[in-house]
Amino acid sequence: MSIYPALFQVISWLPDGIRAEDGTQRIIMTTRRSSGPGAQAAKAALKKPAEAMASLYPEILKGMPVGVLILHLESPRDPRTFRIIDINPAAASLTGTTLEDLRGKTLGDFPKLLRTPFPGSCLEALQAQEPRNVGEIAYGDEHIREGIYAVRVFPLSHDFLGVAVENVTEQRRSERALRESEERFRLLIHGVQEYGIFQLDRLGHVMSWNAGAERLMGYAAEEIIGKHFSVFYLKEDVQSGKPERNLAEAARKGQSEDEGWRIRKDGSRFWTSALMTALRDSQGNLRGFAKLTRDMTERREREEALTRAKELLELRVEQRAAVLTRVNEELRVEIAERKHAEEQFKETLEQLRSLAARLQRVREEERASIAREIHDELGQACTAIKMDLALIGNKLSKRQAQLRAKIESSMHLVDDMIVTLRRIASDLRPRALDDLGLAAALEWQAQEFERHTGIHCHVALPAAEPLNLDPERSTAIFRIFQESLTNVARHAEATSVEARLEIAEGQLLFTVHDNGKGFAPQEAKAKKSLGLVGMQERAYLLKGELSIEGALGSGTTMTLRIPLLPPVQPRLDSQ
Repeated sequence: MSIYPALFQVISWLPDGIRAEDGTQRIIMTTRRSSGPGAQAAKAALKKPAEAMASLYPEILKGMPVGVLILHLESPRDPRTFRIIDINPAAASLTGTTLEDLRGKTLGDFPKLLRTPFPGSCLEALQAQEPRNVGEIAYGDEHIREGIYAVRVFPLSHDFLGVAVENVTEQRRSERALRESEERFRLLIHGVQEYGIFQLDRLGHVMSWNAGAERLMGYAAEEIIGKHFSVFYLKEDVQSGKPERNLAEAARKGQSEDEGWRIRKDGSRFWTSALMTALRDSQGNLRGFAKLTRDMTERREREEALTRAKELLELRVEQRAAVLTRVNEELRVEIAERKHAEEQFKETLEQLRSLAARLQRVREEERASIAREIHDELGQACTAIKMDLALIGNKLSKRQAQLRAKIESSMHLVDDMIVTLRRIASDLRPRALDDLGLAAALEWQAQEFERHTGIHCHVALPAAEPLNLDPERSTAIFRIFQESLTNVARHAEATSVEARLEIAEGQLLFTVHDNGKGFAPQEAKAKKSLGLVGMQERAYLLKGELSIEGALGSGTTMTLRIPLLPPVQPRLDSQ
């Protein structure tokens, strides 16, 4: 007797039908074919219905979407001897194997499966000739894919058993993930302490209540669930219909935001920021509302304090601005007065410098005039006196020896006077400066300095071109050189002086360096040396600059830079 008719008699025993992989319930149907053995069997069924249906049972088994195995018990009391004699493609697919791998094997070939309730349930169902729901079995080995399988067994005859198998791994995994997600969300909602989160029905009655809402409002869940959420509003807000307006706005726009005072269970007020969101099902029907509430009292107090501080600060700024405006005006007046005083000072300074330059020129002119008068007038007078004394001495007789000695003594005195007059005239105005020029005057001054002090002094002059300087520049350079040598003799304790005069890039550069003990420039500024001030003023009057550099133990260097005047081109008169 074939087992297939019995197989299809017990298909209806499967619990709640058979579900496909997408979770939809399917009805077992036969497979229609247009050609092949199935088509031929269908044609024969038209003539012989009973025989045709019997021939179609194997085809129907192959086309079933649920996994079905047919087991044969070879030893009545040993479940390990259940042998797989047939299996449909759906069972091979959902277990991750092939028909050839499973067909012919016994349960004894699956050691891990023997440790599950499956073998015993198969034997019990066969002995009782009743279907058994084995339930879900987590299983996997080298033959069968790891997963969770829903198994139901049903007897086909006294030694044949049908097994319906469904792989519910993904379904159970999704259900577990959903449960875990719902649990996490529930814990999140109930664990939030900073926000009050609760649900309302369509009319505004509280349906759920979290710990944050209890902390914020003061109501326990059993005290507030079922009450209308207007109990949180002020009396005047309830009378004005504000709760209903918030519900209507959330239902119309999807959500409603609001800030305002609310009342706790103990009657105290707090400032809240609330967001109400409408909850709709997949068809768009309104199911209720979710409300998120946060206590913003401290922030509002901080904002109010900040506003008051800002207003106070603005007032103080205005007051300070008024004071600063007044002080600024006073400073402007003072600055204007100082600028005027500075301008007057600069003007006075320029006048003083002009006066000093004028006095310098007058003094040089007076020196030159006195030197000429000494050289010309007194020199000529002394020469005449010496000639007269010589004439008188020539006319004296030998008996007038005493008088001759007096005349000779007088002639020596006249010679000394002539030398003294020449020295005084040279000190006042060296004739070499006017007669031979600056270069000769500098060499003469160096020789005189070396002769009087014993300090070696050398002057290096430009050999490429002659120095054609105006009298004012020549005089200033010579006087600065004289003052430098005077400072060396007084303070430097030097043994050598090197002076260099050169022309470079339209400037006259004059340096004087000694190998003396040197000095700190700060000390010279502190002493306010008139000699240095005079040298700097002479350089300034010529639009030049003078610098003094020195270091203790390394000597001193004076550097003078004076711009040169462009040479005067001779005018060519046209014939």
